[in-house]
Amino acid sequence: MFMFRNCAVLLVIGSVCCFIFGLFHLYAEVEPNACRMTYMFSEPLFAPVGVKNGDRYPNYGLYYYYEGLRQPVDPLKRKMTGAPVIFIPGNAGSYKQVRSLGSVALRKAMSDDAGIRLDYYTIDFDEELSALYGGYLHRQLSYLKLCVRTILSIYEDRTEQPSIVLIGHSMGGKLAQSVLVDPAIGQHINTIISISTPLDKPVLNLDGQLETFYAQTDDVLEKLRTATVPTSTTNVCESLHQRPPSVVRMASQESSARLDNVLLISTGGGNRDLLVRPGLTTSRFNDLHAMTSAIPRVSLSCDHLSAVWCLQFMQAINRFLFSIAHVRDDRSSVVFGTNKQRNLQSALAHFVKPRRRQQSTVHLGVIGSWHEEKRLVINKFFTNGLKGIYYDLIGLQRQERYKKMAIEALNVDDDDWLFGCAAEEHHKTGQLYCEKATSLMHLVQRLPNEDHDPRSIAILDLHNLRKTYLQWTHVVVRLPPSQRRTGYNLDIYDPKERVSDIRMPRWYTMARLPLINETLQGTLHHRIRIAEMVDPYQSIRVIVEPLQCINPEYRVTARLCVPWAAGFERYQTLKSVDQKPQLFANVPTLVPRHYNTTLNPVTLDLYLDPVCRYRISYEYSYASALSRLVLEFYGWLPAHLACVLLIVLRKQVQLFHEVGSFRSLRPYVGYLQYTSLYVVTGCRLLKKLIITSRILPEPENLDYSINVSIVIHCAAMALSLLATLCTWLALTLYGNAFYRVALRLTRLSQASSNIMISIMTNLPITYGILTIATAVGSCSGIALLLAFVFYFLILSNAYKDYLEDFLWQKAANLVRGKPAAVAQDDVTEGEQKRNEDQLQEKEGNEENEEEEEQKGEESEPCLGLQNFSFHVTLLLMLLMKLLLNAPSSLAWLRSRRHGIALPDPNLYTSIVVLGSLSLLLQLRAPQKCSGYWMLSIVLYFLAGIVLLYCQAAIYRLNYVLAAAFALLALHQSLWILWRRVAGI
Repeated sequence: MFMFRNCAVLLVIGSVCCFIFGLFHLYAEVEPNACRMTYMFSEPLFAPVGVKNGDRYPNYGLYYYYEGLRQPVDPLKRKMTGAPVIFIPGNAGSYKQVRSLGSVALRKAMSDDAGIRLDYYTIDFDEELSALYGGYLHRQLSYLKLCVRTILSIYEDRTEQPSIVLIGHSMGGKLAQSVLVDPAIGQHINTIISISTPLDKPVLNLDGQLETFYAQTDDVLEKLRTATVPTSTTNVCESLHQRPPSVVRMASQESSARLDNVLLISTGGGNRDLLVRPGLTTSRFNDLHAMTSAIPRVSLSCDHLSAVWCLQFMQAINRFLFSIAHVRDDRSSVVFGTNKQRNLQSALAHFVKPRRRQQSTVHLGVIGSWHEEKRLVINKFFTNGLKGIYYDLIGLQRQERYKKMAIEALNVDDDDWLFGCAAEEHHKTGQLYCEKATSLMHLVQRLPNEDHDPRSIAILDLHNLRKTYLQWTHVVVRLPPSQRRTGYNLDIYDPKERVSDIRMPRWYTMARLPLINETLQGTLHHRIRIAEMVDPYQSIRVIVEPLQCINPEYRVTARLCVPWAAGFERYQTLKSVDQKPQLFANVPTLVPRHYNTTLNPVTLDLYLDPVCRYRISYEYSYASALSRLVLEFYGWLPAHLACVLLIVLRKQVQLFHEVGSFRSLRPYVGYLQYTSLYVVTGCRLLKKLIITSRILPEPENLDYSINVSIVIHCAAMALSLLATLCTWLALTLYGNAFYRVALRLTRLSQASSNIMISIMTNLPITYGILTIATAVGSCSGIALLLAFVFYFLILSNAYKDYLEDFLWQKAANLVRGKPAAVAQDDVTEGEQKRNEDQLQEKEGNEENEEEEEQKGEESEPCLGLQNFSFHVTLLLMLLMKLLLNAPSSLAWLRSRRHGIALPDPNLYTSIVVLGSLSLLLQLRAPQKCSGYWMLSIVLYFLAGIVLLYCQAAIYRLNYVLAAAFALLALHQSLWILWRRVAGI
C-alpha cells in the first residue's frame, strides 16, 4: 500500500508537470502569421437595410457594404444588379468584418471584363457571445431568415429568382448551415462557405440550448441532405490529390436528398487557430473541406480572427464566387449558376487544385532546341534564362524496377511544361522530336514554398504510362523563354527504395529513431507511411538534416495526408540551414472504429531539394503531443474538477476534527488524495458495461486513451488543491479586501452589508429566500454571485474568530503550564519516588474511573461553520456553479439594454443550490450523525456520472452539483428530524 501510494503521488506530479509543459508549448507547431492585411481603397460605408418584421430584434441590423460613394445608398430603392452575398459574423463578431471580402470583390469587379459584380450584405448581431450562450442562436437564426427574405425581395423584379451565397465566420457558419433546416429558405441558397466554424459540435458545450440547436440542425439535415461519414475502408490518400467524398457521390448519382443542390464548403485555419481546432471545422454534410494551408495561392495558416481579413484567403474566396457567377443574357444583372456539379468543380479548382484539361493534345513541331536524356538523375538549370523554347525528351523504357519518375520544373509559372508523346526522327537532321504531345499537367502538383513561387512537381508512374499509352516513347519537358533562372530536376527511382514504413512510437520511447542515414544526391521524393497514429494528440517530429549542400539555401516541402479525413492536407516547408530541420506529423480527428492504420497509414511525402543529401530520423514529440493534448482536451477540466471535489467531499462528511486541534485550522484537509483516480479507471470499465447492457443512457462517445484522462484528472487535482490554498489564504489575509469589493459589487452601505451578513449568519433560510427571489426576478447568476460573496464573508469571519480563540487558548495553556513546570523542577527525587508508588497503588482501583473521566474529557468535534474543510469545498462547488452560469449572466446583462427577455437555462438548478445551501447553514451543518456511509456511496456515484456524461457536455455539471447540494441538505434535515422525533 505504501508503494502504491508513492507511485500514485509520482503519477500525479508527473501528470501535472506534463499539463503545465503543454500549456507553455501551445505554440510549438504554430507558424508565423504570413497573412497580408487587406486595405480599403476608399472609405468603407454601410447602408442600413430595413428588414420586414425586424422590429422584434431591436439590437440586430442588416447592412449593404459599399465604398467611396458620397451619396447614400438604399438597396430597397435602388436597382441592384450584382449577385447577392450575405456575410454572417460569429461569436463576438462585428458586421464590419465584411470589409475585406467586400473590398476585394469591388476591386475585382472593376477589372472583370465580363461585367461580374457581387453585392455584399452583412448582419449586425450586436457582437453577441453565441458560442457561449445557446439562447442567442435561435434568435439569430430567425433574424437571418428574415434577412434572406428581405434580400430576395430586393431582387424579385428579375425574371428568375436569384440564389444567395452565405459566408459565415465562426458561429456564423453554423447559422448559415442551420438555415437549410427551413426548406422554403434552403431552396434559395446557392452556396454556403463556413470559415473556421465548429460545424458538428461546439468547441465548449456550456449550454443545453447550444446542444439542442446543434442536435435539431443535424436531425433535420439527416433527412434533407446526404451525409458522408468515413468508414473502415476510407482512404482519400490513394490518389494524387484528395477527392472529396461528395465528388464520388455525385459521380455515382447518389444525390437524391432535397437539399443536395446546395453546395457546402468548409474551411479551417490550421495550426494557428487555437480557438477552433481543425478537427471541428468539417462536417459530414459538407461537399468540400479545405485547410487554408492547402488552398492554392493561399498556402498559409490563419488564426481565428485573421481568417476574415487575410488578403490571400479573401482573394481565393472571391475568385471562386466570380467563377460561379455569370451575367444574364439580357446583360441586366449578375446571378450565380445553379448547376451544382459545375460549381463543385470550380470549388475544387480554387480550394483544392487548379483545374487542368486532361488529355489535351498540342502541336509542338520541330522548332526549338530538342535534346534527349537517358540518365536517371538530372539537375539541369539555365542561370541566365532561355532565349528560345527548350525541349528535353526523357525515355520511358527503363529497367523494370525503375517504376517512378519525380520531375520538378523551376520558374515555369502556369505554362504547360510536361507532356507525353511518341517521338520520331526528323527526316533531314535525324534529331528526335515530337510533332504532337498530350499534356500531363493534370498530374502536376503546385506545392507551397512560403515567400517563393510554388514548386511544380509531378510524380509519374512509368509502368502505368507504358501500359496505358502503348505508342508513347518519351516524356517531354518544355522550358519556355525566360530571363529568369529556369530548369528542371529529374529523379527516376525504384519505389521500394523511397517508401519507409514506421509505427507511431510509444509515449515512453525517449530515443530518436533513425530512418535514413543519408539520401542519394538528387533525391527528389521520399514517402513515409506512419501506422498506429490514431489519436489527435499523438505527434511525431521528423528531423530532416541537410548533410552536404551545393547551395546553402534549400527547400524541403512536406505534405501530410490523413486517409480518413478528407480536406486536411497539410504542408510544411523548410528552406534554410538557420531553421530548425523539423516537421510535425499528427492527425486532426480520432480514427474511425475498426479502421486498419496498417493498411491505410498516414502518409508524409517529403519533396526534397536535390542540391543536398539528407539524414532523416524521427521521434515522439513531447512538446507537440502535450500542447495538442491541452488544446484538444482542456474542455474536460471542469468535469474532472467536479469529480475531485465530490470525492473530497465524500471524505470530509465523515471527518470531524477536535475543536482546538491544529488539523481543524487546515481547510485543505482531504485534498491530498489519490482515490479519485480509482473513479477514472472504474468509469472506463463501467462504460463498457453500460453500453453492453443498454439499460442506462449511453455515455459520451469519447474513445480516447486512458493517458488523456489521467493527465487531465491529475491537473484537476492540482487545480483543486491550488484553489483551496488560495481560498485559505483569502480567508485568512484578505477577508477585509474582499469585503470592500463586495460592497462595491452590491452597492450596499457598510451598515446594510453588516445586516445582510448578520441575517445570513443567524437566519440563513431568510437569505436563501432572498437570493432565490433574485434568481427568479433577474438572473440566476446574479443570485449565485450574491450567495458566493456573502458565504465567503461568513466563512472569513468565522475562521478569524476561530483562529483568534485558538491562539488565545494556546497562549493561556502556555501561561498556566509554566508555574507547574517550575514547581516540578523543584521536587526532590525522593518525593518523585513516593508519588510514583502511590500512583501504582491507585492504578488498579481507579481504572474504571479514569475511563469515565477520559470519556468526559473528550474534546468537542468541529460542527457547523467550525468544520472549515467541509465549507471550503462547498464554497468551491458554489464557485464552480457560478462560473458555469457566467455565459447566461453576461447574456442577461447585455439584453437588459434592449429590454429583451432571454431564457435562463440554469434557473431551476440554481434555485436548488441556493435553497440547499441556506438550509445547510440554517441546520449548522455538518452535524455528527449516522448515515454518512450511504451519502458517501451516493457521492461516489455522482463522481462517476460526471466522468461518464459530463466531460463533453459541460452544462450537465449544473445538475450534478445541484444534486450534491440537495443530497447534503436532505441528509442533514432527515437526521435532525429523526433526532427530534426520537427525543419526543
